[in-house]
Amino acid sequence: MQKNEKILKAVMNGEYNDVLISYYGEDKMYDNKMRYEEALTVFGQIYDFKRECRIYSIPYSVLLAGDGADVAIPTDKDFVCVAADNGTNISRIRCRDHLGEDNIDLYAHGPYSIESEFTIGVIRGVQQAFLEKGYRRISGIDMYIDCDTLPSFGLDEPAHLATAAAYIINDMAFNGERTEKELAEVVQWALANHIMVDSYATDVYASLRGVAVTGDFTDADAEVITEITPDLKGNSLYVVTVGETDIDIEEEEVDGRLDALMAKLGTEIETLTEKDFYEKLAEMEEVDKEAGLFLMDYFTQENFGVIYAENAVEGMGSPSVETTKEIEKESAGGAVKWHCKPRSTCWMVLCCVCEEAKPAFETAMKKLYGEDCLEKLNVARKGASRVID
Repeated sequence: MQKNEKILKAVMNGEYNDVLISYYGEDKMYDNKMRYEEALTVFGQIYDFKRECRIYSIPYSVLLAGDGADVAIPTDKDFVCVAADNGTNISRIRCRDHLGEDNIDLYAHGPYSIESEFTIGVIRGVQQAFLEKGYRRISGIDMYIDCDTLPSFGLDEPAHLATAAAYIINDMAFNGERTEKELAEVVQWALANHIMVDSYATDVYASLRGVAVTGDFTDADAEVITEITPDLKGNSLYVVTVGETDIDIEEEEVDGRLDALMAKLGTEIETLTEKDFYEKLAEMEEVDKEAGLFLMDYFTQENFGVIYAENAVEGMGSPSVETTKEIEKESAGGAVKWHCKPRSTCWMVLCCVCEEAKPAFETAMKKLYGEDCLEKLNVARKGASRVID
């Protein structure tokens, strides 16, 4: 490992430009170089520029599940983390665009209900999953995270954060000894017991490898993970930053607002092509943005179905992991110390758009959410890895 200040200087001087191009491509190199510089600077300001550290990248994977084997496609939207072992039993976590610091005691096991929707719950769950499975060499880690897919923020993807935390702990504490299967089990256990959600193993494999995979779990003890070159059937993946839009509409409101928007469209959503829908959306004077997101998701799911049908094989997807831990009281011995909340609401949604609808989609999104709201995702160039040591 190198000192933070040495790595930062080398990144700023362009010594890692070729490395960053290998991860993100030439067109995205500069923006990601700025991310790395900021992450290293903030980590140094908080935890000391003299600290030896590592920088990790873990790609975000899109998981498609259906009647057969799961399909997962890793993207070039990644989790970037500057991390260092601190030799204590407390992990300290800071996140871009979040306030405060999470302090996670290895000996305060949880799960705590107050943490279940936040970053701290995921990290604590992953730490406890290692211990639960008898992998006991871990100690506290200081982390500064740059990521848009954190729980309570952005795409709201606890599986991405859990995969990243599992990979980083495996690298720092076990020199990478834990297998992909073991890390997938760590992630599923952590999410089932600390975030109370079912999750899949296939997207963990895709993120770790950096290639699209199908996962057949017909035999849960001998899963079949097959690398594929995904055929997106002309569809493209986008992340749309929708700002402070309230995407958590009360259920009783949804139907009425959807009916009102479809009345403005002049027809039922099922009778419109995707291209026609986005053209009409772009032409409207006023749009109910929350209702619009529901209809956008209708087309996204349709396109996901097309991609899944093209790439899936016969088999069975990831089995659920049973919750085995009871929620502990929130006041248990002062064990819950969490402060890390988003500075502001900056919601992002994932959209899958067919070829002929892309121009209309981009026009509509920029009109609704601003010129800089779109980020087009590509298939990842690299898997989970230590970028700079």
